[in-house]
Amino acid sequence: MSLKDRLHNTKQVERKEEQQQVQYYQNSEIASKIDSLGVIDTFLADDELNSIYVNGAKDIYIERNGKIHKSTSSFRDNVQLINVIKKYAQNIGYKIDEKNPYIKFNHKLGINVSATLPPLSSCAVMFVKCYKDKHASFQLLQEEQSISKEIALILEVIATLRTNIIIAGERNTLKTTVLSALSKNLPSNNRGVILDYKSEIKNDVSNFSNFDFSNLSDKKEELDILNSILISNPDRIFINDCDDETLGFIDEKVISGLKGVVLTIEAKSPKEAFEKIAFGILKNNPKLDYNLACLLAYKIAELVIFVKKDELNKRVISSISQINIDMNDNYSIRDIFRYNQAEHKSCGFIPDFFEETKLNSLPINSNIFDKDYKHTYYKSAKNEVLYEQSKKVNLEILKKFKKDLSIQEEEKQEEKEPSAEELMIKAQEKFEELKQNAQNNQESLDDVVLDLEQEAIQQEDNGNI
Repeated sequence: MSLKDRLHNTKQVERKEEQQQVQYYQNSEIASKIDSLGVIDTFLADDELNSIYVNGAKDIYIERNGKIHKSTSSFRDNVQLINVIKKYAQNIGYKIDEKNPYIKFNHKLGINVSATLPPLSSCAVMFVKCYKDKHASFQLLQEEQSISKEIALILEVIATLRTNIIIAGERNTLKTTVLSALSKNLPSNNRGVILDYKSEIKNDVSNFSNFDFSNLSDKKEELDILNSILISNPDRIFINDCDDETLGFIDEKVISGLKGVVLTIEAKSPKEAFEKIAFGILKNNPKLDYNLACLLAYKIAELVIFVKKDELNKRVISSISQINIDMNDNYSIRDIFRYNQAEHKSCGFIPDFFEETKLNSLPINSNIFDKDYKHTYYKSAKNEVLYEQSKKVNLEILKKFKKDLSIQEEEKQEEKEPSAEELMIKAQEKFEELKQNAQNNQESLDDVVLDLEQEAIQQEDNGNI
């Protein structure tokens, strides 16, 4: 087929798609069909789906349960992929084209979609982050062995208290899930507010108000709305992934006495989470001393829930800790529970909120905080064997890691540079060896000379005869 024919066919396809686009606004049946992300829709029903990455028409990567593999499905070509992105963006009131090549929007199923078109990228690129709200319950977290039954009980109790909590962890862990699960356990006589910056959570219960700030670009307007929300004094405020400036604004309100705040922060450790909070405080108060900002950061939270992925890529609550600040303003993080060797373990520390649970007659016994307490897990028929295998594999991985580490240490010990004393000894040995060789060579030379002298004398005697 000639270039002219290919161009003619391409124009026909584009003209046909333009006609469909006109019908799309006029015909609700066609609109319902166009309201789609193409072949990606086939993956959205998967409960274990984490994300989808489309790098051009032919390369679609699927992340399920934290593991990534390439899909055999694909779009027909890059033109089809671009039109899918454009049509869906139009349907929800957005525009994406060559002049505006990047867009981020929210799918009706509760997933985040971001897309990039040429010339910003070499081909059409789309990233879909999936969030299944039905997973946001302590019961399902128990079934997945992400938490023990005891930790589930503690979290349910914490949800009834006005404790300020930070949920920290890296991407695609359990931050949003734990936040949503806590919101679902709020007592019905309490008023809750959700401030969502990622369009991932929503609570439709009558005692909740939901605010989606993901598409609000005016920072002053956002902070004005936040201020009016906080003035209304809700019992619980759930904040999902706000930026540093908003974080600093919330911190100031908490320091001033605001209670019942639960917020998520992306961080590799609890310490890094507090450093981010301190940075937010400094951003709003540039003249503030850094050490004072750190102290204020630790003062805004009473509990820290840290989430991560274990050796088998399973998402777990890694630790629940309490922030302690003494009379001299020295702060520390005391672990209440910790995940270690495929199990949650108590650290022998009774948290301050336990007294409040006793006053409210909540069902917690102090023995679950003892170091020798054995945590229990939900074991259905289908996952009991998997749990034991997971635990065994985790322990084997840990043993192998320790063994490899010891081998590496031995190799380093063998490869390390000799000390000055060892070098002196080796030099002395080498000198003695050379000296001995020289002596042996001298003795050999003396023997040769002696032999030559005797041979000369013998020849002289023979001559005289």
